[in-house]
Amino acid sequence: MTGATSWKGLTTENHIGKIWQSAPQKVSDMIMTVQQNAFGNNIDSVLAQFPTKELDSDDDFTWELQSQGVDNVALLECRINGTAIVASDEPGKNHTEFELVFPKDWFSDTQRIVGEMNEMYPVLIQGTRSEGMTTVYTCVMDTGSMEDFIPYEEVIAGKLFSGEYSPVERTMSRKGREIAYKSHITMRNAFSQIRIEKKTPGNMRDKKMGSFFKGPNGEVIKFWQHYESFMFDNAFREDINKLMMFGTSNRSSDGKYKVSGKSGYKITEGAGIRQQMEAANTSYYNTFAIDDLSSRLLDLSEGKLIADERGFVLRTGERGAWEFHKSLEKFAQLFTPLQDQSRMYSTKAGISRMEKGFGGQFVEFMGPNNTKVSLSVDSMYDDKTRNKLKHPNGGVVESYRYDVFDIGTAEGEPNVQKYGVKGTPIMHKYIAGFRNPFSPDGEVSAIGTAEDAWEEHKMFVGAAIVRDPSRTLSFINNMQA
Repeated sequence: MTGATSWKGLTTENHIGKIWQSAPQKVSDMIMTVQQNAFGNNIDSVLAQFPTKELDSDDDFTWELQSQGVDNVALLECRINGTAIVASDEPGKNHTEFELVFPKDWFSDTQRIVGEMNEMYPVLIQGTRSEGMTTVYTCVMDTGSMEDFIPYEEVIAGKLFSGEYSPVERTMSRKGREIAYKSHITMRNAFSQIRIEKKTPGNMRDKKMGSFFKGPNGEVIKFWQHYESFMFDNAFREDINKLMMFGTSNRSSDGKYKVSGKSGYKITEGAGIRQQMEAANTSYYNTFAIDDLSSRLLDLSEGKLIADERGFVLRTGERGAWEFHKSLEKFAQLFTPLQDQSRMYSTKAGISRMEKGFGGQFVEFMGPNNTKVSLSVDSMYDDKTRNKLKHPNGGVVESYRYDVFDIGTAEGEPNVQKYGVKGTPIMHKYIAGFRNPFSPDGEVSAIGTAEDAWEEHKMFVGAAIVRDPSRTLSFINNMQA
């Protein structure tokens, strides 16, 4: 019959009269809040499974990730007798010496190193010297044949080398390799501070609406001030979710914050989960396929996670969940079908004597090498207000996005976690006017303003961190590329 009317800010009695005027012969006095964003499985509920880590102050904070002391180093040049080799040269033949030049001092005297063909062409370092900003290693082939040499194409600039071990003689050995170190990876983020406010005229107190609303727990909301409070809390919860998921840092390259607020002081904004994930793994797809996703999950876990810890949460929208189901259903056809009626059930529609239904949806996948992914639908991915780009197959493009979280621990801490400041919860304050909802009209009380209205304010200080972004993955439809 009527469309939804939108407005923001101060709500007066005129709004109630115009939008929800009483009608004596309504079939129902319960208006369903069609546009109400039903919060359920959002990022805040994911982070709530772990305790919020509280810091002593709201200063920028850092954390470190341990880095193993292993590295591949790109070769700069290979020389024989001080001259760069050419394609016809055979460096190392007859156990003759040759030189490998690298941009840093990473290997040790007496250490065996290998290039991209690994054990096919092992090289033994017999001496090392600095040459400006580079390091020159004197080498021989570490093989038993005098005919062996390392081919020209394996020692051209850019070829990667890594260290193995330090073989020594059985008698009177004098030296072994040194340990190589790498510093920890340092991550940094900042707390963001957000606010929301509303103002309510005094004559709106105890004002009944012509129609009723149902609250999140099914309770009937009859008074405007109660509905307004419900919307106030919901709106702020939505702001917090968007901050933690989609926030972007406004810290400049010189480490300063340069955007000023109303007071003239600087606004500090930290990076949300999405921006922190961008530092790691992002892949794009045209048509979703479960085997393609499995390959990306192996990239996250191989050589890093033991086989019984390869569990990931795949957050997506309802369209993405449907694509996940269709891909798995197609994939499942490669195996013997279920020889039972587990996907059939009885129902009643008043059409036939024996009415049956067929259903079931795939929401989890156990892939190769014990890689397990569990589907989780997030309402923010389907938000048609924030996500404006439409997909030709229906819904918004964001609904087809898959964000993979390793909701495990890193260095003993949750990999994805909410941060807060000690003694600073979500703050809810009010300025009492001539009338306010927190004291009876006949009571003698102090007021904050002579105006017949009251104000409410909320503030949140917090952040979300991705402790190790390399354990996350964004699998994005090409329309968002």
